[in-house]
Amino acid sequence: MYSLLIKNATLIDGTGKPGEILDVAIQGDEIANIAAKIDSSAEITIDAKGKILTPGFVDLQNHSDSYWKIFDNPGLQSLITQGFTTILVGNCGASVAPLLTHEALFSLQKWHSLEGVNVNWTSYSEFIEELSRKRFACNIASLVGYSTLRRAIVGDQIRSLEKQELEALKTALSESLEAGAFGLSSGLSYAHEIIISELELFELAKIVKSYNGLFSIHLRSEGGEIIEALDEALDIAKSTEVNLKISHLKVRNEQNWEKFPEVINLIDSAFHQGTQVHFDLYPYDIMWQPLYSYLPKWAIEGGRTIMLKHFADPVQKNKILMYLNNLEIKFSEVRVASTANRLNFSGKTIGQIAKNLECSSEQAVLHLIQNGGSEVLVFEKNLDMSQVDELMLHPLSFISTDGSGFNNQPVGAGLVHPRSFGTAPKFLSDVIKKGTLPLETAIKKLTGGPAKKMGLKKRGEIKIGNFADLVIFDPQKIVDKATYENPYLYSEGIDYVFVNGKAALAEGKLTEKLPGYALRKS
Repeated sequence: MYSLLIKNATLIDGTGKPGEILDVAIQGDEIANIAAKIDSSAEITIDAKGKILTPGFVDLQNHSDSYWKIFDNPGLQSLITQGFTTILVGNCGASVAPLLTHEALFSLQKWHSLEGVNVNWTSYSEFIEELSRKRFACNIASLVGYSTLRRAIVGDQIRSLEKQELEALKTALSESLEAGAFGLSSGLSYAHEIIISELELFELAKIVKSYNGLFSIHLRSEGGEIIEALDEALDIAKSTEVNLKISHLKVRNEQNWEKFPEVINLIDSAFHQGTQVHFDLYPYDIMWQPLYSYLPKWAIEGGRTIMLKHFADPVQKNKILMYLNNLEIKFSEVRVASTANRLNFSGKTIGQIAKNLECSSEQAVLHLIQNGGSEVLVFEKNLDMSQVDELMLHPLSFISTDGSGFNNQPVGAGLVHPRSFGTAPKFLSDVIKKGTLPLETAIKKLTGGPAKKMGLKKRGEIKIGNFADLVIFDPQKIVDKATYENPYLYSEGIDYVFVNGKAALAEGKLTEKLPGYALRKS
């Protein structure tokens, strides 16, 4: 007797092959049989006629660690209700391990307040052992964050690493990869990584390559200098042969949209010349980002303490305001998503806040950064949706949330990006309605493609012997519901989500079970 039998489903296996109607039998946490007809009995039998059966979705770009949700919300409901069964955290240069010194943890503060946060690990090995004692709705895999490593060594100092410091950083990375980390991430546009030299990147990329890991890079620029930033990332991948993934690829701000064809050409050319390069993105044209990231690079180098000193200096502050004024960004229309608890500006535009403060929008930006902490996040509509659509159709793209796992209860007075609740259903429903991609190709971008990219074994494809991470959805009903005004709405149309053979979602409802666990790269 099988533990689970799914009958009459249109099976799309995650490889890109066309779907066919098959039965799938599960025993324990593995797929035991796949056939046109399976007559054996099972503890649970599901008739999935008219429904699509796919592998569980794999989110290559997730921040459920940065937002501390894997610790205080292990149900990760907004991800499970989208069909995600494995998430890769530790992105954009920030991870929760290794924490070689207390300063390393500050790499997370742009996403989550560190007030009351407790950790009982230092090394990646200790971290993964701690996670192994916990259970989650999704499986959890992690990269090592470059900023987390570097801040442990130099803190807020603005300088290159000395030889012995670089060696210490390389040793920490090697030990983390040995302990099961899936690779390294870098957030080169953030305060503590802006000054990282190509030499450092090359040295660490070579280590990642030696472990067949993933190097995930948030480019130094996604706007005016995107071509130079992309050249840098591709040059590292070409020179070291590391497996490169560009995080949330986009061209920001209308004055830069003309660079899009060159961006695509650079990536295509590198790939055809043998570079291991892919990219991920989310199906939205509005960004969700730290407000301080709009400041000039020189103003944020060295972290918040140095930045606030610039704000206190009238000459430096005026330079910053002039820079913001020349960005060609309509700050009056940028909407505040969340702030520190002591402020209550969530949902308001910076223009509205400026009016209340009787100042310019640019001055209001500085006021919010100064009084709202590093975790002030904003929404800005600055992408061309036609370019986003083209990237989603590109053969080298994967679909990721760049979000976190939330429940449907608002976080304080703050808003979150609807991509945390709706990415996969939005992408799939658009594909189905518009017919822009074969459904099996779209499914591969969420399953087999990202699983292979990150080196995830026995997941991402429906195959005998693979783990039973599975999704059953109705192609006529799958839809995202979350909006910017009301983001805390679960997606609909997904009937079942199985993680390691156990239902995290059944008949469209959360089971509150936690069948996922921490994964080590083997």
